[in-house]
Amino acid sequence: MSSFFSTWVPATSDFGLVKADTVEAASAYRLMFEADGSQFEEQILTGPLEPLLDLLPPLTMGMRKALFVPGPAGWTGFFREGLKGSDPFMPMWHLARRYEMLAMRVCCVTSKPYPGTIWEVYAPPSLGGDELSRRRSIAASNDGGRWVFEESGERYPFEDADRYAGKIKRTRFTGEMLEQYLAHFGIAPLEPRSFTATAQSPAVLLKDVSRVNPLPEWSVEDVRAGIPWMRPVQNKMPP
Repeated sequence: MSSFFSTWVPATSDFGLVKADTVEAASAYRLMFEADGSQFEEQILTGPLEPLLDLLPPLTMGMRKALFVPGPAGWTGFFREGLKGSDPFMPMWHLARRYEMLAMRVCCVTSKPYPGTIWEVYAPPSLGGDELSRRRSIAASNDGGRWVFEESGERYPFEDADRYAGKIKRTRFTGEMLEQYLAHFGIAPLEPRSFTATAQSPAVLLKDVSRVNPLPEWSVEDVRAGIPWMRPVQNKMPP
């Protein structure tokens, strides 16, 4: 399986892809949120993926930063500073629904407590989606201690559908299968160097400066160590 998913955990373990020019996708995202009163500070950037991702911390559930990076075959990667990943569902779905873009959620988490592989495709009816701009969803994930497998939407012809009937649910849809599926959209190989910003095709970092984030902020190292989810040790009273 590609190391891309673990390149910059948690952002690359659950991220978005949108079939659009990077600047165009960032502009559409900005317009979506500005309609609700948000204001953004914008940076135009160049360079390889990992140094660009280093601009996201501190990590928080506030989701105030959004990074758009040009990827292979006309796709743009979407990353945010979430504690559990980039939380791409809502932005990608809105880009598909409002701006007639093909978009995806790509999730492959191998670490505890809740590993899983999830692939969701969002598309307006003009691109094969339903009236709610949903096209395909497949998930094999650990849901609170037990593995579940779920799928919805019309299967693509290239899918290895025989695997979906396997006895072991966690092997019905794997990271390797996800990579194979992405290859059918030109997203191959899935690796950091495939996402690089240049002067001709730059990355865009948007920061929402219209609201204060009241939520705790953490370093990447803290999040990878699981510290945000650890219960504080209570001081015991002496006998």
